[in-house]
Amino acid sequence: MSFFKRRYFKITAVAALLLLSLILLSKIGDNPVQKAVYSVMSPVFKATEKVVTPIRKFSHRMKNAGKYEAEIEELKMQVNALKVENRSREEYITENKRLKELLALKDGMLDGRMVTARVISYEPNSWYDTVVINKGENAGISKNNAVITGLGVVGRVTDVGKNWAKVSTIINISDSVGVKLSRTGDIGVVSGDAILAENKMCRLEYLSNDKKLINGDILLTSGLGGIYPSDLSIGKVVDIHSDSAGNLEYAVVEPSVDFSALYEVLVITYHDGEWSGNESGNVGENAE
Repeated sequence: MSFFKRRYFKITAVAALLLLSLILLSKIGDNPVQKAVYSVMSPVFKATEKVVTPIRKFSHRMKNAGKYEAEIEELKMQVNALKVENRSREEYITENKRLKELLALKDGMLDGRMVTARVISYEPNSWYDTVVINKGENAGISKNNAVITGLGVVGRVTDVGKNWAKVSTIINISDSVGVKLSRTGDIGVVSGDAILAENKMCRLEYLSNDKKLINGDILLTSGLGGIYPSDLSIGKVVDIHSDSAGNLEYAVVEPSVDFSALYEVLVITYHDGEWSGNESGNVGENAE
């Protein structure tokens, strides 16, 4: 056995020496040995490369994983910053549009004195039936002054302090507004309703000619009652409830103003040569 072992080691040593010699010769210039080595070893190199390359790429990715994560987080922050900037720009454009509408409305009512105010809070319920603005007695605001936006009527002032005022919107159950149909001129009353207020709606009643009422009819202030100037937008009829004889019981009105998205308002402190407020505060009694 020792004979065979010695012979095996000799053969292995000779083969290794021969392979080393071939490799060394292959490094020296362009010679037949180099070409032969490349020809023999090329499949081995290719097979090795197929195994080593994915491992090398994986190792590179793992080594740079932290760097990539940091870059991704930085990109996310940049995207979020752009979103905030874009949102701020859109909000600025929207606010600018609202202010222009208020200014145009204010300029168009030459017979009225206006105070621009900002809504600062709502009553703690989900009905939006009462809001608080940041102007009060110091700005010339008093109880029962009408409050409007470029879209239409908001409501009237019900309480006032030095630098704040509370506004009851037209969906408040304690309020009513004298109205007319823009299509026919028929007179009626819009008032708040506890159930409808949950959906930011109000109701139309006491219409002088209810037979002519149709869905989609536009309602404007009638000017009766001493609070609101005439021809301000109130809203539109979206549902009609009649009795068996076809007489109007009430109609559901969708206000022109979205009370959940109030920002700036105009308070009419004086119009048509008379103070816009009255001490009764009950438009329904005077609307007919």
